[in-house]
Amino acid sequence: MITMIQMKVGPWVIETDVNLTKNFYNNYHVITKDCSCDYCANYILACAKFPPEIKNFFDSLGIDPCKEGEISHYIENKDGTHLYSAFYHIIGRVITKPQVWELPNNEISIFSLAGYEIGFSEDLDLVPEGFPTPTIQVEIEMTIPWLLS
Repeated sequence: MITMIQMKVGPWVIETDVNLTKNFYNNYHVITKDCSCDYCANYILACAKFPPEIKNFFDSLGIDPCKEGEISHYIENKDGTHLYSAFYHIIGRVITKPQVWELPNNEISIFSLAGYEIGFSEDLDLVPEGFPTPTIQVEIEMTIPWLLS
């Protein structure tokens, strides 16, 4: 049974079922089960070193950042860190979103938390089979260290 609560996340107001989302993640596999590349393996290691604000963000939504999501690596920065983006899914719907200008073909607005850029979208990609609905996509862009030896 879906039990939605309303919450404010940055400039967004969403309605979500944190417990049902958490239950899905508890029963889903680690990202590296589907992909064995070094970029995904490094991301899994970096999850343990996320700043407390980001760990709390994921936890507040019921997301295990090591599971379910889609991970993309873009570049190695001059300082040796790496630019990544990821998206995850949660059970819920967007109630209100920030009113900001939009780029052509880009309907996602973002906010910054601990240097990570975060947004929510109802335009969904790669939702796992059997994921409960309604669904919101959580998108995040970050710079992380290379931790894989």
